Amino acid sequence: MARDVRFQDCLPHTGVAVVPVEGEIDLATVPGLRARLAVAVGDQACECLVVDLDGVGFLDASGVGALVAAHHAMAARGGRVVLARPRPPVARVLEILGMERLFDIVRAPAVR
Repeated sequence: MARDVRFQDCLPHTGVAVVPVEGEIDLATVPGLRARLAVAVGDQACECLVVDLDGVGFLDASGVGALVAAHHAMAARGGRVVLARPRPPVARVLEILGMERLFDIVRAPAVR
C-alpha cells in the first residue's frame, strides 16, 4: 500500500524553486504531485524547478508522467526541471525510461 506523499512549500531562490517529495508516487498519490508541481510551474518567477526525489521510495509511470508534464510546462516558457537525488530504485526507473534525455538528473553524492 502506498504511503501518503508529503510536499513542502516551494522555496524560491533567485529563479529556482525546490519541491521536496516524500513517499511512494503511484496512481493513488500522483494527483497530489501534479497539483504541487502545477503550483511551482505557475510561479512565473521560477526559471528552474528542482524536484528533490530523495524521499521517494517508489515511482511508477503515472509519477513519471507528472514529471514529464511539468517539464513540458516549464519548457514552454523557457524554464527547466531538474530531478535531484533519486534513490537507486527511482534512478533505475528514470534510467530505463531514458529520462536523462529530458531532464538533468543530479544524483546524491556518494557517502564515504
